[in-house]
Amino acid sequence: MTAADIKQAALALVPEIEARAAEIEALRHLPADLVAQLKRAGAFRMLMPRAWGGPEMSPREQNEVIEIYSRADPSVGWCVMIGSDSGFFVGYHEESAARELYPDLDCCVAGAASPLGRAERVAGGFRVNGRWSFGSGVNHADVIIGICPTFDAQGPILVDGAPEVRVVAAPAAKWQILDTWHTLGLAGSGSNDYVARDLFIPERHTIAMSLDTRPIRPEPLYGWFPLFLANMHGVALGLARRAIDTLERLAQTKRAPNFTRAGESLAMKDVPRVRSTVARAEMLLGASRAYTYESMDRLWAELQRDRAVSGPTRLAVALSRQYAFRTAREITQMMVDAAGSSAIYRGQPLERLLRDAYTTCMHWSAQERTLEPLGGVILGEESAGPML
Repeated sequence: MTAADIKQAALALVPEIEARAAEIEALRHLPADLVAQLKRAGAFRMLMPRAWGGPEMSPREQNEVIEIYSRADPSVGWCVMIGSDSGFFVGYHEESAARELYPDLDCCVAGAASPLGRAERVAGGFRVNGRWSFGSGVNHADVIIGICPTFDAQGPILVDGAPEVRVVAAPAAKWQILDTWHTLGLAGSGSNDYVARDLFIPERHTIAMSLDTRPIRPEPLYGWFPLFLANMHGVALGLARRAIDTLERLAQTKRAPNFTRAGESLAMKDVPRVRSTVARAEMLLGASRAYTYESMDRLWAELQRDRAVSGPTRLAVALSRQYAFRTAREITQMMVDAAGSSAIYRGQPLERLLRDAYTTCMHWSAQERTLEPLGGVILGEESAGPML
């Protein structure tokens, strides 16, 4: 499947996903048959290397597909964003180990980005214990990852004076999934807690993380370890687009009270504040999309040319991600305000989108606290950390 094939398959799945939004939310993870459809549509193979028969899609192409799925349902877009990182991790394992973990192009990965576990070095690998939160997609994943500081008999393993941290991966059946995902929004993402208990993971199924983590594969797509965060923007852009579309459709049919003439009403599309709000929302979304895709194009150009990413481009990717999620939340709130009291009822599209928008902004990479280290870089610090 080419990038164009995968994009067309995503568009074809939109009606099905839209029709099942309430089911997805009630289930609190993606239905198994929908996951199968997503696999057939190539949603999880976007980053698989061409040498394996995958499409090896650029950051722009990934975001365009995730934007489509997120416009249909943000939880689905979120799961596609996470699950498709399987191909990215292939680039950081030796070929034989990658084939063991990901024997199929459509293998789906899940896991959390916080170093909450503990990996103790043993013969041939690591014994892993721990509990991780926010494991988006763990219910339908083929492979689950965890991030762990490492230890040996003497204590924490240090590399250049800093604790060593590794990404550890194992088939999903080897982890315990806890039913903890009862949240404000993104209900269908199934971002449950998951647990490892004395789980042996061979060293070849781990990746040592640092500012200088280097890939095994030579292709440009795998040249920068935080690139797996560069496809998040599409979730926010799709969510915002869905919110605006919902309000625009509502404005064509709903009538609003005319507070200047008792007993009369106006078509919502003729209410001045609604018209101004829609215009502002389109303006904000256009700016966010422009910033996102300009950053993605810079990122891809540098990876193709240098197999590395400059400091200014790293900063642009992180800031454009922040801007995309904050703008999506702002736009969705604007659409709820314009729609009025009808938007507050459970089951209304804007009510669910507002909850989703606020929940996406709780991801660590979109929170207010992430702005501080980014500001430090702007003001002269060398780095905001290995993941930014």
